[in-house]
Amino acid sequence: MNAAKPRRALWVGSFALTTLAAWILSLPAFHHQRPVNPGNPSTLQDFNAGDRNREAQQHATDLLKAMKATPGDWVADVGAGAGYYSMRLSAIVGPRGKVFAEDIWDPAIKWLDLRVKLFELHNVEVVKGDDDNPRLPAGSLAEVLVVNAYHHFEKYGPMDEQILHALKPGGRLVIADYSMPSHRQEARADQVKIHEIGPDLVRAELTRLGFRVLTCEDPFVKGMPKVAISYGPKGIDMWLMVAVRPQ
Repeated sequence: MNAAKPRRALWVGSFALTTLAAWILSLPAFHHQRPVNPGNPSTLQDFNAGDRNREAQQHATDLLKAMKATPGDWVADVGAGAGYYSMRLSAIVGPRGKVFAEDIWDPAIKWLDLRVKLFELHNVEVVKGDDDNPRLPAGSLAEVLVVNAYHHFEKYGPMDEQILHALKPGGRLVIADYSMPSHRQEARADQVKIHEIGPDLVRAELTRLGFRVLTCEDPFVKGMPKVAISYGPKGIDMWLMVAVRPQ
């Protein structure tokens, strides 16, 4: 009996130490935290981190107001990327409406599918487009949004034509993109090579296909800070254009 007591005490002490160690290791400070990665989102935290600065950098709410989308509308976010605007549009058009979140880049399609799942966006349909066709339903959309993606349209003529045909008569196309005023006299190819495009080029391309340009706010955001490292302390301007398919 006397010999058993030390062994029992040793076992109890070891169990207590093991339990204490497990508790300590469960504390957040002892866990390796995965860094937030908004550039390649795979969690809610990643998406939220990427979304956080949209209001300051792109005046997102005012940009969306230019669409004039209402509950029940069918709309499209062309070049949707990680789907921030698709998510915002989902809330605007509501359960009776529908959002087509379109992109041609495989990583973007993965992000869009994941955002739809994580945020439970039941009225958002992810669409894998082509470089000359966003694959949107003809004559069905009240509004189309293109944010920081128009300069990626290599086959801009067919893309613009397909968007025109996807809109209902009177439907609105809202484009927001970036341009340094000092670069606007350069050839289109030279502008898009540095991920810019001037609004005058876009206006001409849309008008040639039959769109009617209503407004162009230039700049819409002055000195966009996200790219200030590349463009100096003043950053680069974002412009905002609204066009319609004539009745």
